[in-house]
Amino acid sequence: MPLNKSIKNYHHIVLLYFMTSEIQTLKNLYELIEISSSRFPDRVALSEYKNNQIIALTYSELLYAIEKKSNEISKLAIPKGSNIALSGANSINWVITFFSILKVGHIVVPIDSKMNQQGMEFILNFTNTQLFIVDNVSSIKISDKFKTIIQEMDHVLIKLEAEENKNLQSTILLKNVTNINEEEKNDVAQILFTSGTTGEPKGVVLTHKNILSNIKDIHEILPTKNYEKSFSILPLHHVYELTCSLLHNLSKGNSIHFCSKIDLVTMVREMKIIKPTIWPVVPLILEKIYKNINKNVSKSLIQKILLKFAPKLFGYILRKKLGLKELGLLLSGGAALNTTVEKFFKDIGMTVTQGYGLSEASPLISVNPLGNERIGSVGKIIKSCEVIIENKNSLDHGVITVKGPNIFSGYYKNKEYSNQILKNGWLNTGDIGYMDSDGYLYITGRDKFVIVNKGGKNIYPEEIEEFFSSSSFIKDIIIFSNDDENIIALIRPDDELFEKESIDTIKKIVYESCLEVNQKLEGYKRIKEIYITNKDFEKTSTQKIKRSFLKNINLSEYISAK
Repeated sequence: MPLNKSIKNYHHIVLLYFMTSEIQTLKNLYELIEISSSRFPDRVALSEYKNNQIIALTYSELLYAIEKKSNEISKLAIPKGSNIALSGANSINWVITFFSILKVGHIVVPIDSKMNQQGMEFILNFTNTQLFIVDNVSSIKISDKFKTIIQEMDHVLIKLEAEENKNLQSTILLKNVTNINEEEKNDVAQILFTSGTTGEPKGVVLTHKNILSNIKDIHEILPTKNYEKSFSILPLHHVYELTCSLLHNLSKGNSIHFCSKIDLVTMVREMKIIKPTIWPVVPLILEKIYKNINKNVSKSLIQKILLKFAPKLFGYILRKKLGLKELGLLLSGGAALNTTVEKFFKDIGMTVTQGYGLSEASPLISVNPLGNERIGSVGKIIKSCEVIIENKNSLDHGVITVKGPNIFSGYYKNKEYSNQILKNGWLNTGDIGYMDSDGYLYITGRDKFVIVNKGGKNIYPEEIEEFFSSSSFIKDIIIFSNDDENIIALIRPDDELFEKESIDTIKKIVYESCLEVNQKLEGYKRIKEIYITNKDFEKTSTQKIKRSFLKNINLSEYISAK
C-alpha cells in the first residue's frame, strides 16, 4: 500500500475513534450538527431534487439554517419542553425544522404526512401539541380548532447547480441570524407514534441519550469510508430512517440525498446523479426488485444464461442500470427479509446487511457484521445491549427481551402498558427468535400472532408467509386462524394477474401456489382455506401489514380460491 494512502486510512480510523468516543459526552442531538459542521464545513450534508435540478446544503449552511429557524421558533415564546408536531415529506427543510425544535429545548412529535385526519387530531390532542409545523398547509385536512397552531416550513434556502459544474453547489439566503445557545435541559428528544400491526396507537418516548447511544453503537459495528453518500427513500418520521440513516450519517460527516418520489423511474434517475454508496431499504423494496428481475429474466434467454453462469456480472450490469455502481452498503430493516431474496442478492454481488430493532429501542438491537453476514439472521447484538431469550420451546425459540441505554423509558401517558412490556429495564419485544452458537440472532415470528393448535404445537404465520414473498404472482399474504386449528391464507394477487387473467384463472394460480407451499410444510402447518382479495392491505410506514382487521374479519366478503 502506498505511504500516502496508508496515512490517509490511519487518519480516518483515528478520526472515527474520536467521533465515536465524543458521542458519549453529548447531551443533545443538535450537538452532532455542531461537531460535523466544525469538522466538515464545506462538505455536502443534504441534497434533494427539485425543479429539474439538484439542491444541496453544506454542513456550515445547515448549521446556519438551523440557527435561523430555531430563532423563529424561540420568538413564539412557547414554554420550554413543549411538544411540537412535525409533518411532511423527507426534505432538507424537514431536517432543519427537526434540529431547530431540539435546539430550542422542545420535543419533536413526528407525524406521518399520509396519516388520516382522525389519527393526526388524536396525536395533536393527546400530546397537547403547541405548534404543528407542516410542509404544505393546503394539503392538511384538519379541524378548525387546530388551524391556529399550524405553521408552514420556511423555504429559507435558495439552491443552484450550474450545468458546467457537476459538483453539488448551494447558496443560502438567511438574514438576521443570532445564535441563541440555550442549554438543553429536557432530555426527551421525540415522541414517536406507532400503531404497529395491531392498530393500537402508542407514543414511544425517546431521549437524546437513547438515540445517541444507538448512534455510537452503529459507528462501531458499521465502520464506513471517508465520505459516504446515502440515498434516502424511507420516511424520516420512522426511527429506522431517522437514526440509522439521517443521524448516523450526519454524525460522520456523510451526505444524505432525499429522493423526490418513490417510484423506480425517479429513484433510478436520481441514483445515477448521486451515485450513492449507502442505501437503507425495507424488504418490500428488495422483493419488488427481485420479482421484476425474475419477470425480465423469464423473457430473455441471454439474461437466463448470464444469471446462471455469471451471476456477479449480472449483478454488475444491474447495479449500473439502477445507478448503484458505487454502492458499498445495502441495509435492510423494519421487517423480515425473505431468505430466497437475500441469497439472490448475495449471489449477484449485492450482499444485504440485515438488522433488527424496534421503535422502543431507538431502534437498533442487532445487525450483521460487515463481511460476515449470515443468510436469515438479523446479526449480532450491538455492544451496549443485552439480550435474553425467555420462555423457550423445545426448539430453543422464545421471546426476545432486551436491555440497554437505547431502550425507551415508557409510552407517553400510558403507564399501564409500559409496565406490561418493561420489567426492571428489560423490554419484551414481542418477537420470537433464537440465538445460534456464534451469537447470531434469528427472528421466527411475533408472539401476538402465534397460533397454538389443539396439539400444543406453535405455528408462526410469518414462517409460512415467507414462502410466498418471493412469488411473482402474489403481492401480499396474511396467514391466520379463527379457531387455532385451520390455517387460513388471505392473498392479494399481483396487479398484473388482475389485468391479464380471469378470476377463475387467478383462483387456480393461487390455489396451486398454496398446494406447492403445503408440500414443503409439516402437516399441522398446512393451509386449509384460501381466500383472495383485490384490495391492498393497510400497512405501517415500514410496509408491515396491519392485522387489526382480522379480529372482526368476515370471510364471506372475500373470494374463495377453492
